[in-house]
Amino acid sequence: MIRIPRRVVDELSNDVSRRYPEEACGLLVGKLDSGIRVVGYHVPVKNSYVGERNRRYLIDPLEYMRVEDEAASRGEIVVGVYHSHPDAPAIPSNFDHLNAVPFLSYVILSVSRGRVVEISAWFLNEVAWKLERDLLEVVE
Repeated sequence: MIRIPRRVVDELSNDVSRRYPEEACGLLVGKLDSGIRVVGYHVPVKNSYVGERNRRYLIDPLEYMRVEDEAASRGEIVVGVYHSHPDAPAIPSNFDHLNAVPFLSYVILSVSRGRVVEISAWFLNEVAWKLERDLLEVVE
């Protein structure tokens, strides 16, 4: 399960809408509380994918490490990744399945004509090695 404050969901929506029609991406930072990934804030990162950035995203490993180190200095961790699906549903693509890693939640925002129309969360089932729906709780 992933728990995200409404203000962070609004910020994510603004970020991915602003970067439409490219896939926007970033990291979700917070804490683990009894198995629940609790998001405190997000960090937008550049989509480093070389090619069709409206259909793929890539987070530079050095950028990931920088965010991870900054979070660790505050006693926090990276709990998830978010990215948009321009003009496509908020379900994982084959590319998303192939590039997922354990532990993280993956939040996907479907963007149509520059507006978020759907949001979903996913986690990697390490037995089946595929992304499965995660519970997404939006809190005030």
